[in-house]
Amino acid sequence: MKMIYCDSAATTPLNENVIVEMNKISSTVFGNPSSIHKFGQESRAIIERSRLKIANLLGCDLSEIIFTGCGTESNNIAMLGLLSKNDHLITTSYEHPAVLKTANELELKGVEVTYIKPDQNGIINCNEIKGAIKENTKLVSVMHVNNELGTENSIEEISQITNDMGVLFHTDAVQSIGKKNISLRNTKIDLLSLSAHKFYGPKGVGALYMRNGVNLIPTYFGGGQEKDLRPGTENISYIHGMAIALELAVKDCEAWHKKLSKFESLFLNNLKNENIKYTVNGKNLIGGILNITFHDILSQDLVIALDMKGYAISGGSACSSGSVKTSTTLQQIKMDKNLAQRTVRISFGKNLNEDDIDGLSKAITSIINKSTFNAK
Repeated sequence: MKMIYCDSAATTPLNENVIVEMNKISSTVFGNPSSIHKFGQESRAIIERSRLKIANLLGCDLSEIIFTGCGTESNNIAMLGLLSKNDHLITTSYEHPAVLKTANELELKGVEVTYIKPDQNGIINCNEIKGAIKENTKLVSVMHVNNELGTENSIEEISQITNDMGVLFHTDAVQSIGKKNISLRNTKIDLLSLSAHKFYGPKGVGALYMRNGVNLIPTYFGGGQEKDLRPGTENISYIHGMAIALELAVKDCEAWHKKLSKFESLFLNNLKNENIKYTVNGKNLIGGILNITFHDILSQDLVIALDMKGYAISGGSACSSGSVKTSTTLQQIKMDKNLAQRTVRISFGKNLNEDDIDGLSKAITSIINKSTFNAK
């Protein structure tokens, strides 16, 4: 049975062109980038070309790109490297665990943390951020796009507020980079985290944008690579693969959003035509991520039944899968517990076509109709 993957917010498959490029590097380049001989310098050149490519794509200087192992590590380096006892951090109550758990750890170390709640549409009110800033506020960290809802926050406006008030701004942009083009020169963002596997690049590599002039204290130690912030011998082929993947994603961004819009319209219209009771949650959606409540079936039952029919979706954030409790994000937007237990995340990727979307909607219709029939 062919499996249809509809969980691209969790991760994406490697782009075939990226695989080819990574294999070229892996099979021919092996020198330690810190070595001064030709083997090492060949590796160093690939890393620096990749750094320049990513910087150009993000609209920043190459010296502002720090390579890391993933988005989680980027978040940790940014937050732990900046905040210490008696500092004040403002973040949101529906961040990815990579930010929330780091904030919790910082609280144990004496950092004061304010958690701003999203509204019922999953959006952070910029004025609430502004109102929470005080004399000892050192960092504001707000995700660009929520990983469960797909809602987009106005990081341009928030970064302008923090800049005007002399506070640094960090954004976890793991769910947006590769889906939405951004020019960092046109924002006041100080720190930004990204991860390659969200835009058809390899797992195990990410980056942290750190605006020139921002100083972070190293949180672990070694050979001094990546400005002492991410010590250890660099993974050359993965870094190269991330740069290629981002280049392809940026180039394809506009056309991909048009395709996504067609997919979403087709999917939702199919459900509507079959009289399926559903609600799409959130406003100001980035596209490609649908957090959707199906009123006549539990999410766990739907996810399992779809998997048996050959369709992979998520019951929520992949990093929290396996848990039957209501997701933190759905709690924070004050969703009724009964509805939250009937809510799934469907995220469309570049591996799909209209036949796949039709098939998914038909499978959901069949499962729900069977479920409601058996319940009578």
